[in-house]
Amino acid sequence: MVGNEIEIVIKERAAISKAEIMIYISDEGNPERAYKLYEEFYNFIRTLSSFPYKYPVCRITRYFKREFRCVVFKKNYIFVYKPFKTKLVIYNVIHSSRFVF
Repeated sequence: MVGNEIEIVIKERAAISKAEIMIYISDEGNPERAYKLYEEFYNFIRTLSSFPYKYPVCRITRYFKREFRCVVFKKNYIFVYKPFKTKLVIYNVIHSSRFVF
């Protein structure tokens, strides 16, 4: 970590969720789209680390109690994360159809 950079930590659940999304898209006959989305996810996470408090705390009780933040990405994916002083932790990536309010 150099200067004001924030360490990005991707929890196992988030890594598995992202992999499942990529596999699903690829299995649907669009591996190029899966790869592009993979890159877009990582670019978004890097951007998110620049402004980690930009998005609100989740409204869902189980996330709200832990002060997790939720942000919609590309209308279909919700990143569940929590900023800390020196790091940004990504806890999950959920397809919006599976996100229960």
